[in-house]
Amino acid sequence: MTLEREKLTVKAFVNHVLVGHAIGIVAALIPSALLGELSKALMGRFPVFGSIYQLVTIFMLAVPLLIGAAVAHQFKLKPIPMACVAAAAWAGSGALQFTPNGIVINGMGDLVNILVTISLTCGLVLLIGGRLKSFEPLAMPPIICIVGGGMGLIVYPIVHTVTTGLGGMINSFTALQPVLMGVLIAVAFSVIMISPVSTVAIASAIGMSGIASGAGNLGCVAAAVGMFVGGLHVNKIGLSLSIVLGTPKIMIAAMVRQPKILVPIMLNGALLGALGAIFQIKGTPISAGFGFSGMVGPINAIHFMSGGATLANLLIIGLVFIAVPFAGGFFFEWLCRRVLHLYAPEDYSTEMAEFKKEKPESQPKLVLENA
Repeated sequence: MTLEREKLTVKAFVNHVLVGHAIGIVAALIPSALLGELSKALMGRFPVFGSIYQLVTIFMLAVPLLIGAAVAHQFKLKPIPMACVAAAAWAGSGALQFTPNGIVINGMGDLVNILVTISLTCGLVLLIGGRLKSFEPLAMPPIICIVGGGMGLIVYPIVHTVTTGLGGMINSFTALQPVLMGVLIAVAFSVIMISPVSTVAIASAIGMSGIASGAGNLGCVAAAVGMFVGGLHVNKIGLSLSIVLGTPKIMIAAMVRQPKILVPIMLNGALLGALGAIFQIKGTPISAGFGFSGMVGPINAIHFMSGGATLANLLIIGLVFIAVPFAGGFFFEWLCRRVLHLYAPEDYSTEMAEFKKEKPESQPKLVLENA
């Protein structure tokens, strides 16, 4: 029996890449989000937590590899092409830097360039894969290594310049009055948190600290809570908890399909940014991009508060990081969906939760069409 090959439109191609991109990020970051800060706090007393911290950090550094494998799986690629796409993603991520002293791993790399590299590489695999036939195991790895990884390295300086330029624009907000600065930074980070751009990379690149860092972190909180609240209508609870405790980047594809779902998140981000400036919520360049993940934001905020973990300070943290974000999240989502009718509950759905039993298929044929 001849199996019909999948007809791949531009819309389907982009959706496969975005969904796989989100899956890879979640798989890499969830262990660190759940265990990172806990392990750091306990490893002084219990050495086993030092090993756990090392493991979740290593897993986090594998983001390019996991994204590449997840996107390749979305295209139903065979094992060898899948491994090649993952390797090309790592090569084009910018995470690996050659120095006179050897190779240095520079964090996760540029998430946007990983996205670009994988898109180019998957397109290349789909174009040539069926033509290699029995020579695929021999020819595919060097072709993808040189051409796919090479394309990623070529576009990296351009993409990274755009990313750092965005960081520079956000950095200009720090010259403004504190409340206005907090509002603008929180709104910007609430959007960036659901995009392929790394909030941690931007905050680190511009050295965001103090109230600006706190505002950025609260913007990430607004994104996590907003996607959690909106997704409760259509997504299963496990996925929703992954959004709020892990990363809202799970919802990248949903955001691209329906940008209107960003409106309540931006409104909540503005509220939290102003509140953060009023209560002097501060942080570091690293904590600015985390939101709820691993409780990095709240823990760093307490460290910068006068007196440390006093009852009054803990109440402020609970108000700013939990009570107001969730109250604002539910209110703004209700306002935009039920009163303003900006979107429907289904607009928050994501393919990440959908696992369908399918018959085995041959590698999809690349037929790019306008959709």
